[in-house]
Amino acid sequence: MFRVTKLMLMLSVLLVFAACNKDEDDPQPPVVSFETSQIAVNTDDNSSFDVKLRLSAPAHMDFTVNINVTGTAVENEHYTIPAREIALTEGDTEGILPITILNENIWEEDLTIDLVIAPGIDYAIDPEQVTSISIRLTKEIILPEFFFETTDALYTNPFNAETLTLTILSDAVLSQDVDLKFEFDSELVIGDDFTINETAENTFVFPAGETSMDIEVNILQKDQGGFKENLEIKLVAANPQRAMVRSEQSARLVEVYDPVVDFSPLLNVEAVLGLSGYQMRQAIKGTDNGWSGNTILNVDANTDNPNYMQSFRNFYFQDNVNFNCHVNGPGGDVLRLANMLVFETTDTTIADYGAARTVRYFSPSQELLRFVAEDKDETMRGTVTANRQMFTANLVLRSEWEDGSGADMAWRVDSRANDGVIENSTFPTFHTVEIWLEKVEGTYDFTKEEPEVVFEAWFSSDSPYFMRNVRESMDLDVVYEDNMYKVTYRFYPR
Repeated sequence: MFRVTKLMLMLSVLLVFAACNKDEDDPQPPVVSFETSQIAVNTDDNSSFDVKLRLSAPAHMDFTVNINVTGTAVENEHYTIPAREIALTEGDTEGILPITILNENIWEEDLTIDLVIAPGIDYAIDPEQVTSISIRLTKEIILPEFFFETTDALYTNPFNAETLTLTILSDAVLSQDVDLKFEFDSELVIGDDFTINETAENTFVFPAGETSMDIEVNILQKDQGGFKENLEIKLVAANPQRAMVRSEQSARLVEVYDPVVDFSPLLNVEAVLGLSGYQMRQAIKGTDNGWSGNTILNVDANTDNPNYMQSFRNFYFQDNVNFNCHVNGPGGDVLRLANMLVFETTDTTIADYGAARTVRYFSPSQELLRFVAEDKDETMRGTVTANRQMFTANLVLRSEWEDGSGADMAWRVDSRANDGVIENSTFPTFHTVEIWLEKVEGTYDFTKEEPEVVFEAWFSSDSPYFMRNVRESMDLDVVYEDNMYKVTYRFYPR
């Protein structure tokens, strides 16, 4: 009995001893904390910051400490972190959470990154120690300043569809791209009346590394004599936190104006015989560089479409002519295209009514020439151009057209039947001459003692009768190039 009791007692002592040794060999989880509860980091001088975690005792094994991340700073915009945890290996007494600061994206003066140690089973948190840290990102904000190189007002005629170049400057070399935009104060609409860099977008990027850039304002063509509208272009920072605009150099004014040109210096003498328009003299440049074939023609300003000159059915003016038809005088056209026809035989002519058997008539034009003033304050000088347009005339057999005699000649009978309007004629024709006025380039100057309009006109035609042997037959300075014929004209007042 005594032996059994003694054995049991010795066993109990061993168990207690073993239990005590087990508690000493199994260490308690370490207490984790931060070094400090708050700190300020100057992002102008730092591109990274290491958050240090302290352990009350060396890590007894590998484990991770979970971190909750909040604050006013935005991850991946103002900073990046590899993970929301700090990895520790056995024996570590501290851990590091590296934070990369995206200082080029920081434009606010005070942003915070708030970190809080989250509970875990492999470590302990002591509320009496530092379990959170607030990192304040500080930066001396110096915004780049943008402005127009000059604030001088611009003028442009919308008919010319000009491209205006605006230069924008920065007061410092940019370290990154900056978004800017334009605001407009005008009835003109972007995309409809003008574009920015050939787009309807009002935003653009000022590139990094530059201190100046050019912006193109494309004024879209508006063919409307007398049109006038101001376009104020104001420069604005797309993001005010990243850029500022110098207020006194933030706007440019563009005066979009198509002044009406007064043709009166050219148009002094009214047409005779009850015809429309005003008499004007015309000449064509000859092969000797002089002016050949001075002729009187009828033109006028187009009141329905200002800045356009219109032509009429034109005549040489003769006295005492009356052939019992409704138009008294030989016909012609303002560009004298009929004079540039050379027929293969003498058996053809142009169907028209007039005082001579070879009356030559081409269709008139409502938009013969387009006048564009030199400047808003100088309308007596400028350029002339023209829309592409077609002139036509009908060819008839001379023997049929001039059949008969006196008042009974076929063309005179036809004239009476159609009230003198050649367009109403149904007389048989075998060919219609179609001549395209492709383009016009020239100038006008009404300030001269003898006002004048001088221009080059380019023509094309598939008609076999057009420009045949014209240089030899008429001594005109006609140049053939790019499948077109170039003729130089001079208009001046009678």
